[in-house]
Amino acid sequence: MDLSGATMASASSIYLKFADDISSSIRARISYALQVFAAIYNYRVVGADARNGAICLAYGGKKQVGVNSECLYVPALYHPDVTRPQLEKPVKYRYAAEELPLFYGMDGDEGKPDWLGEIFAWLSSAREMGITRRDSVGRIAYGDTVFIKCGISPHKPHAMLLMAWMENWLRNGNGKETFLRAECPVAGTEHIVVCSQDIDFYPTNKSSTILRVLKNIAIAALQSRSWPFFSSSLGLLAKASRGERIGEYLPEMMDEMEKRDVGSTLFVVSRQGHRRDPNYTLQELAPHLSEVRKRGFSVDLHGSYTSVIGGPTLRQESLSLQNVMGTKTLGNRQHWLRFDRHKDLFRAIEDAGLVFDSSVGFSNRVGFRNGASFAFPPYDFERERPHQFLEIPLVLMDVGLEAASRIEGRNPQELADEVLNQSRKWGWGGISVLWHNPIEPLHVPKEINDVFWNCAPEPSNPKERWMSAHQFVERCWARYENAGLLEMNIPS
Repeated sequence: MDLSGATMASASSIYLKFADDISSSIRARISYALQVFAAIYNYRVVGADARNGAICLAYGGKKQVGVNSECLYVPALYHPDVTRPQLEKPVKYRYAAEELPLFYGMDGDEGKPDWLGEIFAWLSSAREMGITRRDSVGRIAYGDTVFIKCGISPHKPHAMLLMAWMENWLRNGNGKETFLRAECPVAGTEHIVVCSQDIDFYPTNKSSTILRVLKNIAIAALQSRSWPFFSSSLGLLAKASRGERIGEYLPEMMDEMEKRDVGSTLFVVSRQGHRRDPNYTLQELAPHLSEVRKRGFSVDLHGSYTSVIGGPTLRQESLSLQNVMGTKTLGNRQHWLRFDRHKDLFRAIEDAGLVFDSSVGFSNRVGFRNGASFAFPPYDFERERPHQFLEIPLVLMDVGLEAASRIEGRNPQELADEVLNQSRKWGWGGISVLWHNPIEPLHVPKEINDVFWNCAPEPSNPKERWMSAHQFVERCWARYENAGLLEMNIPS
């Protein structure tokens, strides 16, 4: 793959020493947390045998590991049992004018948190694994997450803040309280957004279009109670009844994105196995997808409604898309964001041989589900090692933004700006934004579509790049390889 634009500046080296009483599973998890930190902040993780000039972190028991002036001590406060009562409510600790939830508290002697343990707990989704309740679609219920249970805002990237705090400690010790921002691996760029569209509807005939619009009218009237969506849907119904074509948004969308130098990935469903899957077949969509690829946009898999729950069929669906497109499928996003257990989704992604996923986000909120404003390989608890693909966090989705605005009583543009600005403030991004159809009010009201175009950069703002998932993987994969997280080669 083309790695042009990637910066390969030499990285500082860093390594871990563990106290003798740290178990092998905890060593693996803490090492993973350090590796993700290293990927974001451009460190090279080395072994103790290659430690010349490297930063040494001593995790746990100072006496056992013989900590001296050459090693920096990190208290070992992490505990694998996240159901312990004392871990259910975090300590709210204020650092550099930001309030951070610390589930493992502070070391009394050193006055430090267990940065690595806290980071691991966020990235691994461990606190969601004990949730048994599911919503009507079969997903983990938002009301049972740490954000509701512990009163934590999903609009802050808590894992990123912990990393920025730890970076300041590594560089400056316990002096000035501040967060050090991570620098982008792409030259001339400060922040990366992975733009995407899920093709959940495309017009194949007049009756299917009218049926879709009637469904939207019912949703607007009975479920979301959204007058703007109800009104715009009536307008689309009138157009469809007159024989006007609606829903064919791809050419106009690509024209507008090209003007702004915005790349995007389109996720398409390749199998119709449930009434909630899209109306089209892959063969009907193929001519449009060929044009999309000719214009430099990428096409990947939108795992069908039953591809993980009720499947698994993700591997077969990936092969079907690959056969039609003539190129290897690289990534996935679940239709309806539908998965019930992280391990089932992640195993299906690996079994399908994919290199990225972007399914972990909120269906009716916006923000950072894993506290991450960056991409990362999820953790494999069964093998105690990183999965061999990148999760690109979905932090902003049109239907989630509409729901969050209604539930929280906030302006949707302000919500979107808040989330994006948090990512811009602390790091270089690697987050995903999803708008199904930003041209027509076929999924959300016009005011929500306007947010997309208000947020998308103009050519006059080269510091922020909105790119496809393929472009992101090409330019940033090396960071994760260098940190020892990813071992596989990217398919060409």
